[in-house]
Amino acid sequence: MSEQTAIALPPTGLQLRALSGRTVRAAIREGDLVFGFLAPMIFFMCFYVPLRHSMERTGMNYAQYLLPVIILQGMFFTAMSAADRAAVDTASGMGTRLRAMPVRPWVPMAARMAANASRAVVAIAGALVIGSAFGFRFHDVGTAALFVILALLFAVGVVIGADVVGAASGNPEIGAQILLLPQLLLIMASTGFVPVEGFPGWIQPIVRWQPVSVCSDALRALSAGRYDSVGAALAWSVALIVVFAAVSARIGRRAR
Repeated sequence: MSEQTAIALPPTGLQLRALSGRTVRAAIREGDLVFGFLAPMIFFMCFYVPLRHSMERTGMNYAQYLLPVIILQGMFFTAMSAADRAAVDTASGMGTRLRAMPVRPWVPMAARMAANASRAVVAIAGALVIGSAFGFRFHDVGTAALFVILALLFAVGVVIGADVVGAASGNPEIGAQILLLPQLLLIMASTGFVPVEGFPGWIQPIVRWQPVSVCSDALRALSAGRYDSVGAALAWSVALIVVFAAVSARIGRRAR
């Protein structure tokens, strides 16, 4: 009579804490969290200083107008960092080792997402610090909370996509670089820095409805206590999450 022994999986919470803690510790050690906090401040100043006077001639509070796209840019930088770390895990064989261990298949991705969320929060904090110093204000606590939630939802979408790119490339040198051009195009061809009327007529429909513009407009409205474009911004964020999560799951099944 043969004995059958079942291998008990470690608690999921313990797996998540161990793997996400590993990524967070690496980010602290390498200065990535410090960069995540300071980068929005640097980019805010780079755009605020040269554009403020020309934009405020129309009566606009440019700090109030600019900060949303600075936050979204911070989410893109978080995504680029996520791509780099996913590529490192693939190149080092960490993903292969985890698949051979009693670790639930979705846990490594969830752990990376938890660590990336901490970087996104740090980036939002850095942006709000510099924005507040130059006059950015929230209308009320409720819309401020929704503002942060919406920014984090957008971050989840782009980070999952970046994680897929990094894991698929398996090359830390090109994982983040692949994302550089798309994020630059989306940021620069958006209503983040100037209103849609500042663009040539033929490109205005694209500028108005692409995700960075929609989310920038929604964050800008929330900071003023309004809910303009929030539904469209939620739709874009959820669509990004669903599409990239499906791609990630498909790649994960092939890897196993």
